[in-house]
Amino acid sequence: MARVRRLFDNSLSPLLSRSLLFLLLSMTVGAAYAAGPELDAKGWLNRVVSASVSRSYEGTFVYRRDDQLVAMRIIHVADGNNERERLVALNGRQREIIRDSDGVVCILPEQKQVMLNRSGLGKHFSPKFLENVVKLEKYYRFSLGDSDRIAGRLARMVVIEPRDTFRYGYRIWVDEDTGLLLQSDLVDEAGNAVEQVMFTWLKLVHKVSPAMAASVVVTEEMRRQMKAAAPQTQAQANANLSWNIGQAPSGFVLAERYVHRTDPGIIVEHGVLSDGMATVSVFVEPVGKEEPFEGVSHMGAVSAFGAVLNNRQLTVVGEVPLATVQMIGKSISFQIQGGR
Repeated sequence: MARVRRLFDNSLSPLLSRSLLFLLLSMTVGAAYAAGPELDAKGWLNRVVSASVSRSYEGTFVYRRDDQLVAMRIIHVADGNNERERLVALNGRQREIIRDSDGVVCILPEQKQVMLNRSGLGKHFSPKFLENVVKLEKYYRFSLGDSDRIAGRLARMVVIEPRDTFRYGYRIWVDEDTGLLLQSDLVDEAGNAVEQVMFTWLKLVHKVSPAMAASVVVTEEMRRQMKAAAPQTQAQANANLSWNIGQAPSGFVLAERYVHRTDPGIIVEHGVLSDGMATVSVFVEPVGKEEPFEGVSHMGAVSAFGAVLNNRQLTVVGEVPLATVQMIGKSISFQIQGGR
């Protein structure tokens, strides 16, 4: 279970949680124009996309999952083309995160450790998202909810409801004045918020000070280390995986594939399935010294399925219902026999 615990712990981190990235990396203030009542749900989402790189801000938000609550301070600097930001944990263990388009740096002062990740700024609500709305409507319903006040600002709720039980829904609140995304709830089949991110304080910055700009800079040394830390041994498009997925919920397709080589020389195959909003990761690696993970596990929005096949540990994990990871995991078969 240690392997699964690490996956759950990583998903708790604002650095690695996809649902948190979806909020934090989308909520840049855009052009301030009046949103008329004629806007439908997709119109409000278009405002969020249009606002993604327009303004700088600083603020405080909280991230809640189950009984865990993390408060973070964020400094976000945007120039119309590029975005950089720094996040500082205000409770729990000390940690800071600096992100830009090249990658992520996670600083853990207590452990005197710096973690590097080449995954840069990614947006859930991107121009590509809008291009795929027609496809997404096969699996989600988009509608408008009521207005509410979030962080002292009037916000309009947009509801994204799944059409089946294999994916979660979303409730998001968009600032009626600016298009800023103020709150995001990840919603389970019963309508309960299993993850929540919400601003409690926000200050828009019209002129970035030198100190604010310096606070979000990834140093050249960190950048060199990120470029040297590329984990995949093969290009994404050419990565040859030793396994096939026989069945997945409608709409989920294999969007990314990687072959990583860890420090001891162990090869880990990694596939990412997506329906355009929800994602599921599949990891296949040799069985190691740790106790194998078999069966299912669940924490907050994260579900995991594990099995040992062909002397390999198979782990399927994602912010989806248990039925989704079970369907995918139980359908996986290997193209070759034996270990690598």
